[in-house]
Amino acid sequence: METIKFKITNLHCEACVKLSTSALLEISGVKKAAVDLKSGDVVIEADRPVSIAEIAASLKGIDKSIKY
Repeated sequence: METIKFKITNLHCEACVKLSTSALLEISGVKKAAVDLKSGDVVIEADRPVSIAEIAASLKGIDKSIKY
């Protein structure tokens, strides 16, 4: 199992968290995704290596102010 950790900044509310989590779970191989609203910490568990490009593409359309 691969574990990937990174930060998302400018999360505004629980809706941002839910949308981000849902988008990350749609990436092929991702089994778990957790996004913390206050810290912006993100942990993904996947059964394969997931590239930053895949993560960026999945989060691209959520909110223009969110940075990762």
